[in-house]
Amino acid sequence: MIRKFIPGAMALGLAAASAQTPAADSPKTEATTPPIEVPAAPKMDPAVIKTDSSYALGYRTGSTFGQQFGRFGVGADDLDQATFIKGFMAAVKGDKPELSEEKLQAAMQALGDMLQSREKETAAANLEAGKKFLEENKKREGVITTPSGLQYEVIAKGGEEKYVAPKEGEQAAEKQFLVNYKGTLIDGKEFDASPEGEPVPMTLQVVPGFKEALTTMPVGAKWKLFVPADLAYGEERRSADIGPNTVLIFELELTKIEDAPAAPQGMPFPMPQGAPGGQ
Repeated sequence: MIRKFIPGAMALGLAAASAQTPAADSPKTEATTPPIEVPAAPKMDPAVIKTDSSYALGYRTGSTFGQQFGRFGVGADDLDQATFIKGFMAAVKGDKPELSEEKLQAAMQALGDMLQSREKETAAANLEAGKKFLEENKKREGVITTPSGLQYEVIAKGGEEKYVAPKEGEQAAEKQFLVNYKGTLIDGKEFDASPEGEPVPMTLQVVPGFKEALTTMPVGAKWKLFVPADLAYGEERRSADIGPNTVLIFELELTKIEDAPAAPQGMPFPMPQGAPGGQ
């Protein structure tokens, strides 16, 4: 955030310098417009700055922690809050840990073993719940099940334009798909969504269920997808919300198909793309 304001400040400084110091070989002229007065930012109480910025730093650090360790199944319930903060502050201050390195390693090993065992139970429970959900869902009127097992229902039909796969041996430009989407779990919890009114680009480097939908639905169509775990992330845990063997539900609207932009010059390979949900 700090860097965002630096160019503006520099521009104002240069503008002020130009107004105050005329060039040596330029005639002095009267100013035709009054100088722009930039209102000074309101001063904040140092105590408020400390409180608010401490919360901001804590929140952002916690968000990063949640994303990193959520992929291993670590959640807030696995932490003793007081002890966690104690260890965190000791590290920030550069203090030596109260536990020996041997105890730290043993504790992390035990946590890993516990998480591994719990993930097996979670995978089995999710697999059973997902199968039951999909079995019931395919009976609903309007739900179509493809040979792969992907289920979808049409919310809006769209037009005639569809993705055309390149013929064998044909060198065709890679396509990107502009979409609006919202992803939820079978219990209705939303885990990701595209910005409101801002379609996001995707190539076909996505999970199989999403790829099947993008290459099948016409432009302008809106579908509700029910993606079995084996067409999503399978037994892999993707985030704190998306555990192993999780069925994913997406409301997907395809707004446009176009040629994907070329990879930036100087890069040895294209930058990797995230899967649906940005997780």
